[in-house]
Amino acid sequence: MSQIFQLILRVSSFWFLVNFIHILLTKLLGEKYNFYLSRNGIFVKFVQLQWHTKRFNSTLSQGFVWRYSSKIALWFTCGAYFGIIAMFSSILILMYTFIYSFVKESEDSSKILTPVVPGVNLPNSQIIPYLLTLLISGIFHEYGHALAAAREGVSMYGSGLFMFLIYPAAFVDLNTEALKRCDAFQRLRIFCAGVWHNCIMMVGAYVIWTSLPFTLFFLGYTKEHAVTVTSVDPGSALFNQIYSGTKIYSVNDCPVIDKVSWGQCLWSSYDKTLLKGNCLDESIISELKSNTDCCKEGVTSPKSICFNSTAGTQCVYARRTLDQLNCTSDRDCSVGHCYRPHSKEGFLLQLVHSSSDDTALFIGDPSHLYYTIHLSDYSSKWFWSQLPNCIEMFMIYIVSLSGALAIFNAVPAFYLDGQHMLDAFLEFIIGQSGRRVSAGLISNLSFVIQLFSTVLIAVNVLNAFVSVCVMYK
Repeated sequence: MSQIFQLILRVSSFWFLVNFIHILLTKLLGEKYNFYLSRNGIFVKFVQLQWHTKRFNSTLSQGFVWRYSSKIALWFTCGAYFGIIAMFSSILILMYTFIYSFVKESEDSSKILTPVVPGVNLPNSQIIPYLLTLLISGIFHEYGHALAAAREGVSMYGSGLFMFLIYPAAFVDLNTEALKRCDAFQRLRIFCAGVWHNCIMMVGAYVIWTSLPFTLFFLGYTKEHAVTVTSVDPGSALFNQIYSGTKIYSVNDCPVIDKVSWGQCLWSSYDKTLLKGNCLDESIISELKSNTDCCKEGVTSPKSICFNSTAGTQCVYARRTLDQLNCTSDRDCSVGHCYRPHSKEGFLLQLVHSSSDDTALFIGDPSHLYYTIHLSDYSSKWFWSQLPNCIEMFMIYIVSLSGALAIFNAVPAFYLDGQHMLDAFLEFIIGQSGRRVSAGLISNLSFVIQLFSTVLIAVNVLNAFVSVCVMYK
């Protein structure tokens, strides 16, 4: 069963259960149940849950806003100018992405715009942190709109959260009549505030992320030229060989100094041209030769591996063989021949680590180790070993999600912030020019740009989703 189909099945089952319970409670409790939902601002729809409240209206009191009125106005004026730049930049980014995705020589075009689908291209262990970060980014985005609106004298009817399919989001319900009475630049401040806040959040998270080594040093964490194991999945082939707190120094003589190099060393092991062997002569072979012939089809041995050379194949004890002189060809051996691992079950990897037995041997697909052994660049004797990873992952998600929300919402497409940003911008520019331009002309120009942007973003998103479906079918 494909990953995409599994996701559709799970999401469909969830919403079927939600709607079934909703209908059942409506039938059993009737008005009491409906009154409870109405009083608490809860709305249940086909694939959407929504919560609306007025409890936070007082947090943006006029007293607070007017006390810092000039500072808030300056803050959102900067946001307005940033929003204008982001609006036109987002169109250029989407145009570049669309063109780039159809360049045949480019094999990684999906990396420019890749939809994150929990359970498909997002590991199950990271679904909750991802959705939580998405919700926090959305709340900060909407808080920007609410604060800017309060500064311009626009009241808020309420705010809330909603969940669509599997994605959480936030919203604010502004007084549209008061909003219409604002001049063009005031509306520009309000509409650009969400994008501006996402940008600030992204920059703040990036600063925290890049300063982690300095910050964690004062918390007792150290960073060596190695990676520290934080946990090993029970299903891992090395579950009983490597433990939490173990430091890994190398993979097949490839130095591991951080998590990036760990991945690079594992992927490089797929390249057979980089595969090293060991020099073995007749005397060493007779000493290390296994009692079983693991080079034969269907024959396996727990401690022996088939090694291949120009002189033929030999089934020898793996760990002791790897202690012999390394070589890449027979020319590197003064006596004997250069024997390379020749396993039918995958690749042979030798991990040098800090446990009692300083090496671990693995035969199989290197990606298995990448996904079942969890690492950190930092180690500590006193604090939780996974804390640096949690902070780093959270900051990376904030940078990527807040940046994506800023670019996405800045697009002057229908139903996005960019639609209102464009209308306010055109009205402001024409008003500043002093020329008389009919409202119909402005409206038509705005519609053409919005239609073009909507088609552009739809094509890009569709293309990205198709790429994900093809990759994880």
